[in-house]
Amino acid sequence: MAVAAPAALLHNNESLPLLGLGCSSGLRKPHVLSALKAGYRHLDTAQYYGWGYHEADVGDAVRESGLDRGGLSIQSKIHPNDLGFEATKRAFTVSLQRLHTDYVDSMLLHKTRCWEGACDRVPEGTWQDSWRALEDIYDEGKTRAIGICDVNDAILDELLAQRVKPHIIQNWMDPFQQDKHIRERCKQEGIQYQAYSTLGPQWVHFRGYKENPVLTNPTLLRIAQTHHREVAQVVLNWAVRHQVAVIPASKNPKRQISNLNSFDFELSHEDMKAIDDLDGTLQPTRAKDPRSVHATWRNRAAALLNIFWVEESGKEVDVGELVPGGSTKMDTWDGHTFRFRRADGSLVAEHPIRSTPSQRVVIDVGREDL
Repeated sequence: MAVAAPAALLHNNESLPLLGLGCSSGLRKPHVLSALKAGYRHLDTAQYYGWGYHEADVGDAVRESGLDRGGLSIQSKIHPNDLGFEATKRAFTVSLQRLHTDYVDSMLLHKTRCWEGACDRVPEGTWQDSWRALEDIYDEGKTRAIGICDVNDAILDELLAQRVKPHIIQNWMDPFQQDKHIRERCKQEGIQYQAYSTLGPQWVHFRGYKENPVLTNPTLLRIAQTHHREVAQVVLNWAVRHQVAVIPASKNPKRQISNLNSFDFELSHEDMKAIDDLDGTLQPTRAKDPRSVHATWRNRAAALLNIFWVEESGKEVDVGELVPGGSTKMDTWDGHTFRFRRADGSLVAEHPIRSTPSQRVVIDVGREDL
């Protein structure tokens, strides 16, 4: 039987499980149901399906599971389209409806700003306006905690001056990108640090690496072999030992269970130090490498399309969606291949990435492929 991951006590005495299911990467109701059946009790979702989230599927899965709502921790995020005081309140109401609940355990701002390709309209206001809305929602008891994603020093300084300081900060953290400074500041302020991409997908999806450097690192492989474990289990154990909350995403029931089984062994002091010492040892970006490519995908079809990055093994990794008439951008790598599928799984197109002198490509999908 799996040893449960510990829970953290937020600065308002609410509890947050330190292991949850990240509901990105195109997870749908069956995947969430399998995780709940396996024993997951914290679900991290968000409003924007263009980033691979299906908030309504999470709500449907929770309702269908029959589990007591009080025993679950549900977290969602406001998309930057809805920055602004009233816009955030409206978006929050939509989340409650999709999740079939009258409260969430935590609501975060997904980003503090909009940029080309992320938003399809000019937001009504700023993240500061949205924070005031979250403070009101928190006061009303409709969320037990509030937080924000992708925080730097300047944003954290401003957050600490607000009426209600954040309970949760969610940033990118993995063995090569440990975000130690912000983690330490959060610890000093009593803010729970929650990590996304702990198992390394950021390096492949957005930093141009052909293989996941976390799952293939010799140091991590050696430690995993010593404990007769998988690298993912070692990394999750390491992060939670540092009191970092983790939310790995997986559609695979066996992988979901494997991630749950990450806490019935103990890493030695030497193991922990060896992983800590990996911080900063990987080139943070390959944007200046001539093989790096900034790709823009444009959906010219009338149907929503799912985007999959194709690993060298042929396995498809869900990296997002394209709404009809919409576009999305990502940093990728010469030689990477992407497939586009309809909701029913049928293939629309397959596009290999080829570098150009400008290191930018714009690819229309759906005009001739459908």
